Amino acid sequence: MSGLPWVWIWLVLAALLYVGEMLTATFFLLPFGLGATFALIGAFFGAPLWLQWLLFVVVSVFGLIFLRPFFKRLTSKAEKTKAGVDRLIGMTGTVVEGNAPSGANRARIDRELWNVSTEQAEQLPIDTRVRVLRVEGTYLIVEAI
Repeated sequence: MSGLPWVWIWLVLAALLYVGEMLTATFFLLPFGLGATFALIGAFFGAPLWLQWLLFVVVSVFGLIFLRPFFKRLTSKAEKTKAGVDRLIGMTGTVVEGNAPSGANRARIDRELWNVSTEQAEQLPIDTRVRVLRVEGTYLIVEAI
């Protein structure tokens, strides 16, 4: 029963690496967690300690070399997708309301009505086509096109 402590050591190490991966979401610790899992399986079936370490190192290195570039491509595509109001930057719309009591214009952009203003805070005529430059608070800063 001398192999039993290594089963627990690999189990704790694998759990810590997976939890660390969930907290960082960088896909750096995942290959090491997989290596610890394979070493855990080896220890469970009574493999000698040198084979457990070999499994850990080989699977970890394999994961770093082959899996990490795949996950980097996955996450780089996800980062390019804009969410929330950031998705509106660069979109175009039409001014539908001018000279509002607050002095703001309102424009329809992507089927939604937004408070818009220009960088010079000028009034825009109704039916003016605008492009969103940035978001400031509840206003979209636009330019006439």
